Amino acid sequence: MGTDPTLALQTRRGTGFHKVPSLRGVWYRNAFGHGGSAETLEEWLDPERLKDDYVPKGFHLGPGPIKGHEFGLKLAPDDKQVLIAFLKTL
Repeated sequence: MGTDPTLALQTRRGTGFHKVPSLRGVWYRNAFGHGGSAETLEEWLDPERLKDDYVPKGFHLGPGPIKGHEFGLKLAPDDKQVLIAFLKTL
């Protein structure tokens, strides 16, 4: 690929590695997803966000789906609550 691993590990440049944010303190952040369209963890884990007529609560240019990772969207409501509660402990 021709990337320099030193740059990838020491800077935020797109040089072959994707640096993901830490989950530490995720409970007080907002703007979830690549574009910051989901305002809360609850919204990010809501399968309704994929529908064409969805109106996002976070930063978004208008009504429409919040596309992105679908992990967690099929969890049972109790499991979602437990996952969100766990994430809020970090």
